[in-house]
Amino acid sequence: MTKKLILVAGILLFIGLSAAIMGNATTTLSIKSGILVLGGAMLIGFLSFPIKSYNDLFKTLFLVFKHPVPDYQKLVKRIERLARINRVYGNLALEEELNNIENLFLRKGIELVVDEYDPYEIHNIMEQEYELYFSRKESLISMLTTLQKLAPAIGFVGTIIGLINVLGNMGDPAEMGRGIAIALQTTLYGLLFANFLFLPLSKKLSAYVKSEAKLHYIILEGLMDIAKYRNPKAVAYRLQSFLRNYCGIQEYALESPSDKGWRIPFNPFQKVSMRRQHV
Repeated sequence: MTKKLILVAGILLFIGLSAAIMGNATTTLSIKSGILVLGGAMLIGFLSFPIKSYNDLFKTLFLVFKHPVPDYQKLVKRIERLARINRVYGNLALEEELNNIENLFLRKGIELVVDEYDPYEIHNIMEQEYELYFSRKESLISMLTTLQKLAPAIGFVGTIIGLINVLGNMGDPAEMGRGIAIALQTTLYGLLFANFLFLPLSKKLSAYVKSEAKLHYIILEGLMDIAKYRNPKAVAYRLQSFLRNYCGIQEYALESPSDKGWRIPFNPFQKVSMRRQHV
């Protein structure tokens, strides 16, 4: 909620400052220029990419804003529980857990484990699913990048059209200046849509895809351990270690970095005296 308020406040502040600089809010908020730039960029985009890809893009962006950060800890606990069920009770008990698994990637992997596929085959099958899934996500990022490049180009085209109209009807200098100002608005809107809409969406989607890549890697490693009937605690420990290293958190393996009270500070003179006492 706080991020949304900051975003809205930033947009209003930008519009207010732009209106104050230009002296006329109606000039800044020209609806025709905005529709020309956005509509032109979307039209070329629809001609460049299939409609199905846009449907996938809108659904993915909805998920990005609805679930911005995956719950890795919950996933590790789920994998640990599945490893314990498979090791203690076997595949039949693991099969009963399929209906409770929401993640499709994890569910398909557990189905392969229940069907007693070899761990090597499970790794190959899931790796292919992994690559196909993220190649589709990369194409969505490419769509946003294309729209980001199209918006300034459409704005520049609109400016040229406006200047041609002004030069074709040269009369009152005041009207000419006003016409040139309106013509330049399309370039402004092209830059705004490119840098304030398509670029942030592209970066946010790219960050979301990276987080999903980490999520799928954790699932893949967990599936390998489940298929090999490894100790559930060891599985959870290994996945937690991966999360710490991936997030850049340096922690000790067997102790807390803040718990250093039991340590004896290193003193070279004290070490020499201890050696003499032993001699």
